Amino acid sequence: MESRNTNFLRFLKMKISSPLTILFLLFLLQQTLLSAMADIQLIKNTCKGTPSSSLCLKILLADPKSQNVDLTGLALIGVDAVNNKGLEILKQIVALKESRPELGPALDHCAEVYHAVVDADVPSSRDALRSGEAMFAEHGMADSAVEAQGCEGSFGEHGNTSPMTESNNAMIDVANVVRAIVHILLQ
Repeated sequence: MESRNTNFLRFLKMKISSPLTILFLLFLLQQTLLSAMADIQLIKNTCKGTPSSSLCLKILLADPKSQNVDLTGLALIGVDAVNNKGLEILKQIVALKESRPELGPALDHCAEVYHAVVDADVPSSRDALRSGEAMFAEHGMADSAVEAQGCEGSFGEHGNTSPMTESNNAMIDVANVVRAIVHILLQ
């Protein structure tokens, strides 16, 4: 058994040390690096066309799949970010209902609009992107921002100050960045 391993190691050393093998490995490494740089460049160029390139980079680079997808794939990653933000906000609404029952009517409205985001806007945007109808995905992302604005406004309508301003603004920002990514697909 030991001689088999020794022979294999000798074979490996001989094959790797040949100039042709070394050139092939260097070529492979170069192609891999160029491909990775091209993917990063796609992300950077895409993010330059959004209202907040730093937020865009944060969203896209947080997902390892962003390194290996096209523009539609980047848009889908963004739609997932809107979904995640919506789910996070729905949890916040549940917690606020328990700790601030006086905000019930406004929080009920917020729960309704954020359910619309995660149950309607996000799935319809995903479907639209997957079927090549980016215009409908853009509408879904625009609606997600409008829903967040509606939540924020509901507190004033009920005579309260919103405890959700930061979250609502975060949703508006994420949805507008993703909307801009989707819009690039339409150009």
